[in-house]
Amino acid sequence: MPSRVPTSAASLQRLFAPAGVAVVGASPSNPWSRQALENFAAMGFAGPVGAVNPRYDEVLGYPCAPDLSSLPFVPDAIFVGVTRDRVLPVVEEAAALGVKGVVVLAIGFADGGPQGQALQTRITEVARAADVALLGPNCQGLINFHHPHALYMDRVEATRPGAVALMAQSGSVATALTNNKRGVRWSHVVSCGNEAVVDSADLLGYFVDDPHTRVVCAFLETVRDPERFFRECDRARELGKPVIVVKSGRTEAARAAAVAHSGALAMPDRLVDARFRRHGVLRVDTLDELLETAVAMQTRRRPQRPNMAALTASGGQIQLVLDDAASTGLVLPTLGPAASQRLRELLPEFLEASNPLDYWGTEDLERRYPELVAAMAEDPQVDIVVSVGDFTIGPTGPEDRATPQLHAALELADRTDALHVVLDAVGGTAPAEQVERALESDVVVLSGLHEGLRALERLVTFSRPLPSPATEHRIPLAEIAGALSALAGTATSGLPALDLVAALGIPVARSEIARDGAAAAQIAEKLGFPVAVKSADPHLLHKTEAGALALGLADAAAVRAAALRVAGGGPVLVQEQVPAGVEMIVGVQNDAELGAFVLVGLGGIWTEILDDVVIRAAGLRDGEAAEMLRELRGYALLAGARGSDPVDLGAVIEVIERLDQLATAHAGLLESVDLNPVIATPTGVVAVDAVVVPRPAVRETR
Repeated sequence: MPSRVPTSAASLQRLFAPAGVAVVGASPSNPWSRQALENFAAMGFAGPVGAVNPRYDEVLGYPCAPDLSSLPFVPDAIFVGVTRDRVLPVVEEAAALGVKGVVVLAIGFADGGPQGQALQTRITEVARAADVALLGPNCQGLINFHHPHALYMDRVEATRPGAVALMAQSGSVATALTNNKRGVRWSHVVSCGNEAVVDSADLLGYFVDDPHTRVVCAFLETVRDPERFFRECDRARELGKPVIVVKSGRTEAARAAAVAHSGALAMPDRLVDARFRRHGVLRVDTLDELLETAVAMQTRRRPQRPNMAALTASGGQIQLVLDDAASTGLVLPTLGPAASQRLRELLPEFLEASNPLDYWGTEDLERRYPELVAAMAEDPQVDIVVSVGDFTIGPTGPEDRATPQLHAALELADRTDALHVVLDAVGGTAPAEQVERALESDVVVLSGLHEGLRALERLVTFSRPLPSPATEHRIPLAEIAGALSALAGTATSGLPALDLVAALGIPVARSEIARDGAAAAQIAEKLGFPVAVKSADPHLLHKTEAGALALGLADAAAVRAAALRVAGGGPVLVQEQVPAGVEMIVGVQNDAELGAFVLVGLGGIWTEILDDVVIRAAGLRDGEAAEMLRELRGYALLAGARGSDPVDLGAVIEVIERLDQLATAHAGLLESVDLNPVIATPTGVVAVDAVVVPRPAVRETR
């Protein structure tokens, strides 16, 4: 995985917390550069501010110089508000003067064809050579609410700073999230544009180190430096800082749009998803989910079990809670005897003391509601208590029907170990000020039933300690490296590939190569009928499609005929016919940008059609291989469906873990390994065929 040159921490610090600033292209008539100047006064920036434009002596009361060199001070950071073709000279002058932070607004660089790409390459070279933290081009800029200033094209108001940082590879998304009314208050906002120099890895590293930031949110079209980005994700996880990401590009159309928008290279979404999961990134699907998850992640409570109790005054909402909880992985445990008994004392006889609890019809509810919540919160099986409230105002009912729920949660927050949550079933209804005040007491106020429960599930996921690495199996990795080199850099199937798989300690079907049909019949007699006959050509990777495979051959005559049909009288591979079982594929895939992955799926020759495959980044943790199997849609076939015996899951898990060990140790040598099919039975597993594809670099060195 290639790694870009990182931007130094010192230059990033001067970009985010400059002592002095300047606006190049300052003009009373240009709305963007004018607004950038106005923002310094609006936010109370305390340092010197310069304006640069040869056409003016002053702009908005600021003395205006013809160029950066004529300013009475050297700014730490500048906002460049000139057109594309005038950007390069400004960057060159800034670099020569020692300016360390540059924000480039202009469009038409990597997002504007070959000429624009050439210009972007040049400004990147200039900035890199002088260690300039250049943000953009094609961006809106940045805001730091803790060191109040905004190198930003839009109006920015002075506001109380928060603990959540935002970076977005889209200006409009940055605007929408920055101006949210969901109770997420930002520490920093960055619209990063084309990321010619400062990229998401640089920004994430800055936020990981920033003492004011507890949560990081991002909208990403691509990850330009995966190696550094995911290393920073690991650091964030170690420091307890959640990283929440909306990643576009799930569809081909969206990936193409990303290229047009900011020159972002398309990335395979499944592989991105697997890397996010490996490094503790909380991927969300929508901007609403991002905001609700950001609210939940600000609590200091860290529930490690998904066990939830829910209270509502609606049977319909109970059904919705049950459906959404099931889809998110949250669990509604049966309450213990003590909680059930206490609820029975508080509820009328026609209401069931259950979880979730419908309390509609309870007398003297204002007094009894906190006791209902306490009874559920004190149950040892409950880690999260969700009180469904209603923050909406009019046209029906009282002005705020969530007051009892919120008061009860605040009253009980310090008295019980459970996390208290007040959740409105409709998104965007909870007032931001109530969300913020509740968080001060570690009470989480969420809105949107689906978004809120998804946020809680992600809080649980982040709160759990990471499992230990998966079991290390005895594998002769040095010998396997030699075997990979011996493949002469060529994609290989058949016996050479199976020999390599066997060296990993994975059972393979007994196989021998026969020079002709007569020899094939003799080998078949030795192996025992029935047998399979295949082409012995190791470079024929898809034997079924080529008609180079015959199965279930029961006698010598059938073997001789099959050998003639499959290979025209030439060499063939004779293989024992493996007993019927569940056909699976287990493999390794290596992506040049994103690294090595392990996959498992169902289907054998139907794998591509059924598309029942689970992928994880290499470096599995304990229990993860078993988790992969459970996530397959056809897992019931492995567990024993309709009276059939379950397959030996432990044997399948060991195959996955051994391939994972190969992928981790020899990622630089491998492009892919496919064991397809692997036959899983109640007594074990057998790999019937394999394809091994060396990395292109291996082919080039031979």
